[in-house]
Amino acid sequence: MSDERWPWRSLHLRAVSFFDRFRRRKGDEDVPARNDPSAKTLSDLEEFLSSREGVEAFVEPPTSVYAMSLCVVAADGEFLRRPVKHAKQAQQLCKSHGVPMYDARIVGYPRRMRDYERGMRTTGISVDDLPPLETTDEEPRREE
Repeated sequence: MSDERWPWRSLHLRAVSFFDRFRRRKGDEDVPARNDPSAKTLSDLEEFLSSREGVEAFVEPPTSVYAMSLCVVAADGEFLRRPVKHAKQAQQLCKSHGVPMYDARIVGYPRRMRDYERGMRTTGISVDDLPPLETTDEEPRREE
């Protein structure tokens, strides 16, 4: 067999594993997403960052379905999730607004975000919020 017939035989190929798809490679954070975020996406993030109080940002890693995204969470739990080009872009955006940025893989999401999504109040119900309890001293009569 000659190499002219199969030119790819001379290429060096490595073994492929099933888990290669899930393995993170060094420098993946700087690789741009497949679809760059639009100007509207970035303006949505900037508007949210400038109009809310107590905002924190969480960088979400890219998956096989979604690009790298930035989830910004306000103090009351309201949140906004939008794709970003890469981690450096998210870091620059947060730095320009003075917002702390965390890695969602490491620290997770704040409880107020989950509570807001479920529609729960951030403050619990106190005894003063309950209606007065009407009690009767009489025992109910049994009918025989």
